[in-house]
Amino acid sequence: MKESFVKKQAAVVLFLVLLLIPISAKALVNLQGKASAGTLQVGDIAEINITVSGSKLSVIEGSLTYDPEALEFLDGEGGVSDGYLYMVSMQKGGSDTLSARLRFKAISAKETKIEFLTEKALDYNGKEQGSAKLSLSLNILALPQEPKTPPIDYSTRGVLALNVKDAEENMFILRSLENVTLPSRYSPKAFTYHGEAVAAAVVEESDAPMLLYLTNASGSLAGYYIYNDANDYLYPYSTISSASKTYILLEPDGNVERPEGFVETTLEIDGKAYPALKAQDAQGDVYLLYGRNPKGELGYYMYSFEDDSLIRYAVLPVRPVAPTFAQEEPEPAPVEEQPAPPEPEQIDTLVFNKTMFYIVSGSFAILFCTVLGLLIVNLKRDAQRRQRAALRRAELERAYPEQPSQ
Repeated sequence: MKESFVKKQAAVVLFLVLLLIPISAKALVNLQGKASAGTLQVGDIAEINITVSGSKLSVIEGSLTYDPEALEFLDGEGGVSDGYLYMVSMQKGGSDTLSARLRFKAISAKETKIEFLTEKALDYNGKEQGSAKLSLSLNILALPQEPKTPPIDYSTRGVLALNVKDAEENMFILRSLENVTLPSRYSPKAFTYHGEAVAAAVVEESDAPMLLYLTNASGSLAGYYIYNDANDYLYPYSTISSASKTYILLEPDGNVERPEGFVETTLEIDGKAYPALKAQDAQGDVYLLYGRNPKGELGYYMYSFEDDSLIRYAVLPVRPVAPTFAQEEPEPAPVEEQPAPPEPEQIDTLVFNKTMFYIVSGSFAILFCTVLGLLIVNLKRDAQRRQRAALRRAELERAYPEQPSQ
């Protein structure tokens, strides 16, 4: 009886030992980790630190998995990369702990996990130490919604503008220019428009046009407009620069006479179309823009495509394609005199010498006339060139007078 009891106890002990053998093998390696924060918002950075502990560890191989829709892998150190673990001890005899660090960026709001698995763990002698798992949970929250600012309805804040050129919807005049950039030399001034108080931009003690700032109800179309008080008319404010000077483009009223031979058209400069007049001369198209120069002079200005400049327009003579000159009258052919009746041998010699004389004299006369004609042509051409240069200088001096420093 006693022998049977001892055998039973021995069997139980052996069974327990067999159960403990794999457990102890698995317990040779331990994997621990911690996140910098368990709860974070979209856009935050989560830093993860993991530690593998054991006895005389030399190499750890494994993997890590995460939800790429929730997290974005940024970087790692200590033997971790995107999806892989490969940790190596640099100490002789191995290390009891190996550590690594990695960072993720939260990219969408959800609950998610990062899972680590050490698939192979070797000690310094190359003996397998088993495997270990680790799972870290993260709760990613959405960013708080900022309250949406309702769009401004300028129809309730501005004054309805009338007679606006090319307006396809209602435009409204701002009552204040507090948050609007003013053009150079302009300053704000109160103005009464159809009985309503609005803000205007003016140049004090100047005849520069008055500007009103217009916008549609949503504010998607906005800008300065020139107000023609006499006609109660508004059209877009445009400027163009030429040789460091700025011209304000205007629309001529009924009192401005259109130059003869010109028709209405549009002129495109730097991708923007401007109302203009167009005519042709022997050298091509001529474009005129009506505006005001910095001195306050109103009138038509001729636009030059060569240097993008404006020159005050004046009625000029038609420019020919090429200079023309007066036709030269042909020199009359020399009239040969009838030779005298032949005489003895000496007379034949004299007749021959006379003929040679007339030929040589005629050749010199033709050469002289040719040289004289070329000289006259060159003198006329120089005179015309100087005349054109003088006209051009006069135009430039009128168009670009010196301005007082501001």
